[in-house]
Amino acid sequence: MNLIDTHCHLNIQPLLDRAGEVLETAEQQGISKLVVIGIDIPTSEIAIQLAEKYPQVYAAVGIHPNDCAKAPDNWENHILDMLEHPRAVAVGETGLDYYWDDTPPDLQKIFFRDHLDLALATGKPAIIHNRDADQDVMQQVLEHGNTKGVFHCWPAGWNIAKPLLDKGYHISFTGTVTFKKNEAVQDVAARMPLDRLMLETDSPFLTPVPHRGKRPNEPMYLPHIAKKIAALREISVEDIAKTTTRNAKLFFNIES
Repeated sequence: MNLIDTHCHLNIQPLLDRAGEVLETAEQQGISKLVVIGIDIPTSEIAIQLAEKYPQVYAAVGIHPNDCAKAPDNWENHILDMLEHPRAVAVGETGLDYYWDDTPPDLQKIFFRDHLDLALATGKPAIIHNRDADQDVMQQVLEHGNTKGVFHCWPAGWNIAKPLLDKGYHISFTGTVTFKKNEAVQDVAARMPLDRLMLETDSPFLTPVPHRGKRPNEPMYLPHIAKKIAALREISVEDIAKTTTRNAKLFFNIES
């Protein structure tokens, strides 16, 4: 099985100190490539450093909504510089998070718009985080000219997913799709177009069943997510692996 983990955080602890080991165990489970996601300037820089060191790693650079209030005034210049790196394949993660109160919603919206502007200007896709902000996220995306992005760790039902899919966006699923009572997310995984579906672990968070509760989550657990979605769609896990890997390569413009 050949899989791509499209969203993981090897650039933060406790995975950073074990990055080589984590990548080795992931490779043993068929994880051939990984995209390491920045949440602020330092972790974006580390993501690029990891991508320089390990050939299977690519980087995304951006400011997480919970980190906007701490970002330097010239954050956009830093991100633009990093986006010029050949191993930087996406803008983000960005978006809105109303669960925590680290950053006022109005400031989050400004940063989100600015990240979408960067994605549109550079031609790199946006990686979007949404927690408890369905309507505001959807409004900003639908009103913006950018059409290439992925909603990571999909949290909502079909009524939110459909207009975003119609806009051209992708949806990526984490271990939450394996959680027994997460029926709305499972419904989206079963119904959405297969050519827009991608897989991720969001490690070190959100460990999938049957390892739910084990910390830290790692990329090696990605096959459990693939197997769950295959079961939901009543197709083989090999088909899920083949299709989602192809989707990720095209989406991030990464080589075979």
